[in-house]
Amino acid sequence: MPEWAMVSDGRVHRNGLVDYSMGLGAIFLAPILETIFIFVPILELCRYCKVKTIWTILGFALFFELLHTQRGFWGHLILYPTMISMTVLYLSMRKKSFLHALLFTGAVHEFYNFTVVMASPMTYDKFFY
Repeated sequence: MPEWAMVSDGRVHRNGLVDYSMGLGAIFLAPILETIFIFVPILELCRYCKVKTIWTILGFALFFELLHTQRGFWGHLILYPTMISMTVLYLSMRKKSFLHALLFTGAVHEFYNFTVVMASPMTYDKFFY
């Protein structure tokens, strides 16, 4: 709630402008692009090279979490388990098919970004200006 109060009273807005496209992009567009251009190439390469699953999960989750530079140290620490679960989701759905892995990971990633943005509007601060 404190973040919503800060956003509501205008301290986050710049020059009275509100650009909702950035937050919507974080919710709808980023998960699809990140799944296609980050998850797929790296995790498929790990599959092809037969990297141990545990190292693939821990390493990729750390790499992907560190790409999200808007978070501080504690944010990374708290959200790292979520990245582990999304990596596990991709790998487990990949056993069914590539399409399952792509669709399920993309959908869960979109839902995750939606909950993060709604829980803390300061996570993607450009959502509000």
